[in-house]
Amino acid sequence: MADGRRVRGSSMLRLLALSALLWIAAYQCLRFVSARDPTSYFFSEASGHERRYSLYREKQAYDFLRSKNDSSATPEKAQSEPFMCIGVATVARTSDQQYVRGTIGSLLQDMTQAERQSIYLMPFIAHANPHHHPIRAEPWLTTLADRVLEYDVSPEDLAMLQHFEEGHHYRNKSMYDYGYLLDKCHQTGASWIAMIEDDVLARDGWFPRVKYALQSVSDQHDSKPWLYMRIFYTEGLLGWNSEEWTRYFGYSLTCFLALSSILVITRSRFPRLLRDLSNTKIAVLGLVVLPSFIILYFMAGRVTMQPFGAGVHEMNRFGCCSQGFVFPRSIVPRLVKRTKTAMDEDYYIDMLLERWPDAEHLQRYVLVPSLLQHVGGKSSKGWGYNENAATTWNLGFEDHPP
Repeated sequence: MADGRRVRGSSMLRLLALSALLWIAAYQCLRFVSARDPTSYFFSEASGHERRYSLYREKQAYDFLRSKNDSSATPEKAQSEPFMCIGVATVARTSDQQYVRGTIGSLLQDMTQAERQSIYLMPFIAHANPHHHPIRAEPWLTTLADRVLEYDVSPEDLAMLQHFEEGHHYRNKSMYDYGYLLDKCHQTGASWIAMIEDDVLARDGWFPRVKYALQSVSDQHDSKPWLYMRIFYTEGLLGWNSEEWTRYFGYSLTCFLALSSILVITRSRFPRLLRDLSNTKIAVLGLVVLPSFIILYFMAGRVTMQPFGAGVHEMNRFGCCSQGFVFPRSIVPRLVKRTKTAMDEDYYIDMLLERWPDAEHLQRYVLVPSLLQHVGGKSSKGWGYNENAATTWNLGFEDHPP
């Protein structure tokens, strides 16, 4: 009896030791694998926000602009019926860095002539006095843009906009600007309207990818209305959200029941394992070892363990932020009308673009991988928003090979 207990005890110790070694090995591996996953316990700020591909694209964008920063450069314009209008509202940053240069340069840098002719590029100098923006006098702007949009509004609206600027009413003004630019893009007759913020970089080949994805969404939807396809998202909001805890618990319980059932059935089918696969061992495996690995699974992060596959996905929750959307032409008049009523409500455009479709039951999509990277460390909203601006980031963008 005593010898039997010693054998079983040593067998249990070996099982626990092996499980511990496997757990530690997996833990060490995940310290490397999940270092760039913002939803992970192992996330490293230095590694996660390291600029790789975006530095390469930034250089390409600025080299392209320099080649166009000459009054003798040939203007590049759209055809009479553009496939897409691209609106880029821009305001001057308080620093010397005007990110919009890189934004427009990266959008156009690798376009073919046919692709360029199918878009209508409309930068919007969103200042009551447009000369306050440094790029207003730069030659490349009029060379590359189909139209440099400025306010053409009533004296009453202009006075209101000046009041917004002087009083730092960023929420009100950004809502007005978004609706104004959307409406002007809609007037071009373009089938699609892309709204791009002025502090992003686009990856190479972004335009054909968008065209293919829009065709995919259109084929799925037929005549059913939908709001937008997101071309930027941040992985930080795609973690183990508390709203879904019951689902996570259900999966964990299923794993426990499956493991316990397999072990019990195996023991009953192969009686010779009875001595080695005792009830105690089954309990230890199901109640100690398995939960420890489930905990490690969640520590690894959702982006690591359940990544989005490439392509178009529904994203009706946890989408952030407003760096880049493509809207179907048919929805734009309704959205413009909604931005006007939202000027008196207490939220920004990215919040409107989540709350309004929830109320209207409008589907939203995201294109993976992200075609844009947010590089603006200084927010256009001014002091108090720079920390959020610096952490609005897509890590997958940086993994794209140059």
